[in-house]
Amino acid sequence: MGGRESVYSRRLLLILLFAFAILSFRYTTKPSSSSIIIIPSQVGDADDNNKMADLGEGDDNVISKLKVSVRQVSASPPKLGIAVTNTHSGAVTILSWNSPLDPLALQLGLVSFVPAGSDSSSESPIHIPSIQIRRKMPPGPESLITVGAGQTKEQELELKAPIVPLEKLRGRRASVVCEGEWISVWPSEADAITKESLEKAGASEDAFRGRFKSEAVEIEI
Repeated sequence: MGGRESVYSRRLLLILLFAFAILSFRYTTKPSSSSIIIIPSQVGDADDNNKMADLGEGDDNVISKLKVSVRQVSASPPKLGIAVTNTHSGAVTILSWNSPLDPLALQLGLVSFVPAGSDSSSESPIHIPSIQIRRKMPPGPESLITVGAGQTKEQELELKAPIVPLEKLRGRRASVVCEGEWISVWPSEADAITKESLEKAGASEDAFRGRFKSEAVEIEI
């Protein structure tokens, strides 16, 4: 009897183990509730990425909607007006350093003069000695220029020797272009810019950089 009971016990144990193995296999291969949650989570991430892409396009749009223009204010004394028009839907704040609104735009080489009537592909701009300057960080409020939606900010620059070689410009027309790179443009009013962002001007994550270039305008001195 003891031998039969032992055999029956072993068989029962084997049956139980086999049944347990089948249940375990079915449990592990059946999708769990957590794996189902992953799918909408991934969809949400994709939506977030799309939103970030849309934001990126909008941010680039801020730069593209800053229109730089040049005009001749007067011939005697010779003066240029360099303006920035904000065609974006919201206000922006520009760091004036190395921008079209920098009072040192001429000395920094942002404005070029090419004799009019010449072949622009072969004629070089009239040489204007440029300077390099070091700015004290962070920029102060006087270096931040807010331009509201649809507004224009302009500065006037007098063309003086020896900064501009007037002897090469007098009595002839010249094509003028203002070109360079925005160091920092914030899509907000100046008072909304944080101290941390100002301390990282030129590398701040909430400010934008990009090229600018005006249309060529002919002047006569």
